[in-house]
Amino acid sequence: MDKKLAQKIYHIGLFAGIPAADTDCIIQAVRAVVAGGVCGVILSWNKHLGPTVEQLRKEFAHLVIGIQGPYAHSMKLFASGANFVVDTANAPDKAQVPFLLRKGNDLLDRDTVLAQCSNKMVFVSDMKQNRWGEITARAQQAISQMFGFELRHVGINHPDAAASDKTASTFEALFGWPKEDKGGAYFAGPYIESMKKMFYGTHGHIAVATNSVDRAAWYLEQRGVKFNWKSADYNPDKTLRVVYLQEEIGGFAVHLLQK
Repeated sequence: MDKKLAQKIYHIGLFAGIPAADTDCIIQAVRAVVAGGVCGVILSWNKHLGPTVEQLRKEFAHLVIGIQGPYAHSMKLFASGANFVVDTANAPDKAQVPFLLRKGNDLLDRDTVLAQCSNKMVFVSDMKQNRWGEITARAQQAISQMFGFELRHVGINHPDAAASDKTASTFEALFGWPKEDKGGAYFAGPYIESMKKMFYGTHGHIAVATNSVDRAAWYLEQRGVKFNWKSADYNPDKTLRVVYLQEEIGGFAVHLLQK
């Protein structure tokens, strides 16, 4: 498998399944899901799909386009701008397909592609009724559910451990959030990280938890967000656990945190 493309499929995480339809309907549906933040689509094959893919490629250079269709048409679809083909039938000779996205020497089947993704959306009824706004709203909701962004804690900077202890103790006294020494900071419940030194952020930092820091960071980078990659920390399996945004928001540094 093309490692860069395989990694991109993983980072996208969610593909919109677009059923067979006329070119205008497919284009409108893809525009709607892209407006909702989706970066990958899987189109169902039809004999007029080549020109449709060409048009999509011109309009959405960043979009990863997969085709679910018969092996026999794969070469024409690649020539039109498709990134991968999900073969729906057994190929006669898999070794003779040099441009088909593979895993090892095998064609990617449907389950292999979708196993890279957290979900796949299909919009059959919405497309039939030209409900493009509904498609965009569903796409936005699916993206939101995939990332599951939520405020995890607020970090407050201090010059020393004594000041940190005092702040955490105050939160404990006021709200009953138990104070706990976690080395570099005192925590007051799970909500306040009272730093024992001056750390990232003019005032401190805000932790935003997500289902996948890897995917969330990639997604935000596609929208122009810059990250301080020197701040990155990784899980034992080498997936991203923590990374700070480069710019502060309201005097606070912001970091993504793996749930």
